[in-house]
Amino acid sequence: MQYSIYKTTNKVTGKFYIGKQYKNNPNYLGSGKLLKKAIKKHGKHNFTKVILEDKLSPKQANIREDFFIEKTGARGRQGYNMARGGTGGDRSEFIDQSKIDRSNNDTSGLRRYWNSLTPAQTKAQHKKQAQKRAKTYYISPVDFPDKETKITNLKEWCLKNGYHPPNFFNLTNPNHRLYGKQHKGLRIRPKGAPKLKPYTDGRKLGTVNVGKGKTWKIRNGKRVWVAV
Repeated sequence: MQYSIYKTTNKVTGKFYIGKQYKNNPNYLGSGKLLKKAIKKHGKHNFTKVILEDKLSPKQANIREDFFIEKTGARGRQGYNMARGGTGGDRSEFIDQSKIDRSNNDTSGLRRYWNSLTPAQTKAQHKKQAQKRAKTYYISPVDFPDKETKITNLKEWCLKNGYHPPNFFNLTNPNHRLYGKQHKGLRIRPKGAPKLKPYTDGRKLGTVNVGKGKTWKIRNGKRVWVAV
């Protein structure tokens, strides 16, 4: 089975939705709850849909959907996505907790388990749980993009190796000026993102003075470059 990743955009507000689909149905814009409300409000004719990536296996589609949601900020103010992509997401923030009946919930066994642990064991369990929730990254030297090191706890890795964590997190933030660049001779990509291409250091490239020997003139009511 081949899947594709699509982006549905509201032409009125500019907000968008990222999703995955099996076969491309032009009339299908997505199943997100917020997206459906927007379609009902603005009308289906005010939405466009484009394919971001296709010919994916189900596993690849889960990974790439999650990648595009995070890369484009589809869970932010300009997006309709309510959770991360893949096989599902945590939507607990949208659940009305006051309407949940917990009268039959018995957590005594869980409490006994945690109370039986020593402080060191508790700390180890918390660390294990945090690692499961943490994102996975791949770090490689600038000159050798194929020699990647898998990192499951970026902050811990940075502190262990004497690096400032925010610098590496900025390299993975599409909205930051350092996105896609290098730091201390290293580059980084999130799990699921395409492998990095060879790096070009723009600081070593010479600049060309395109304005030398030219000036602006008005011709036929337009401002154009002409030789002097």
